[in-house]
Amino acid sequence: MGKFESLQKIIQYRYRNIDILRGLIMVLMAKGHCYSTIYQTHFTESYDGDLPNYGSMAVFLTRWVGNICAPGFALLMGMSVSIFNSKSLNNIDNQSIRSIIIKRGLVLIILQQLLNLPSLLFKTSNLDNMQVFRGGVLYALGAAMIILALLLNWNKQKLLFLGLFTIVMNYLITSYILIHPSNNTAIHLLFTPGINQWVSVNYPLLPWLGIAIIGMSLGRYYIDDKIKFINQTWKVALTLMLIFIVLRYLNWGDYNHNVDTSSLINFLAIIKYPPSVAFIVITFSILGGLFWFISKYEKIAILQPLSVFGKVPLFFYFAHYYLYIIISKFTNHAISLSMMYVLWVLGLIVLYPVCKYYGQFKKQQSENSFWRYL
Repeated sequence: MGKFESLQKIIQYRYRNIDILRGLIMVLMAKGHCYSTIYQTHFTESYDGDLPNYGSMAVFLTRWVGNICAPGFALLMGMSVSIFNSKSLNNIDNQSIRSIIIKRGLVLIILQQLLNLPSLLFKTSNLDNMQVFRGGVLYALGAAMIILALLLNWNKQKLLFLGLFTIVMNYLITSYILIHPSNNTAIHLLFTPGINQWVSVNYPLLPWLGIAIIGMSLGRYYIDDKIKFINQTWKVALTLMLIFIVLRYLNWGDYNHNVDTSSLINFLAIIKYPPSVAFIVITFSILGGLFWFISKYEKIAILQPLSVFGKVPLFFYFAHYYLYIIISKFTNHAISLSMMYVLWVLGLIVLYPVCKYYGQFKKQQSENSFWRYL
């Protein structure tokens, strides 16, 4: 059996619980993008600014539940790298595995630069505001994936420590050294969001890299003992929830956000750009609880459509992005929140058969095919 034939069989073996969780994350992400494209408003919880005025609890929760998406992508990406590496070791040399992961990371970074180009057809004036390099979520995930490829030989304990250290280091540097907004390109790419003539970054690398490295460590723990890992997940999720509550009352871990415990919105609101300690703790807690539930009940029929989306995440990312842009051209951004939810669900109904077909098409492609990267 050839190297690429072995690799194709490895890739086709998937974990249903991970696909379902990834699919759920994709669906929630689509809701957030549906809201931002139709309302043409995007809430930005920034480390150097005040919290947005959400207006109502319904609008706040619409935004808040989507906070698990980016950290969920990074965690599952890290886990997937570990799983892919473990299943490839007996068939492919380590250098080939590293090369494949690096190529996938580079593809993500390149696709990030191309993401907004078709949208220019709807608003050509955006050309005036295009920076040379765009640092969105695909940039952060792609760059993190490249670095993960260099850590394949690290054990799970070292990976966990490095991931936690990276997150805390970025938080402390951002909180106490980079207090004032900077125009430095390297700072934007690594530490804090920002825009200058060269880059437009809202997902700086380091905090998301830390999350991905933790995901890589968790992937190793999962491989070693799946049942034990799943049974421990809910306990870790509950512990993280308690830590979040303690952080709220200590008023620490969320940059310049002064927590008001008398306001539920203010209590739950978290700084995402860049992700604060509080942001990571609460989203990890929710993701852990979801992972436990899905792993226990992954065969339930109602969850199976989510795996269709979860098997083709990058294809879904681009397809839903352009679909909701197109839908927004036929709607009034002042429509009700309930109508926005209707359009979100209709979009998912349209995307489901397309993603299902693409998933089948993708399985038939050789490993060196471009379509494997989507």
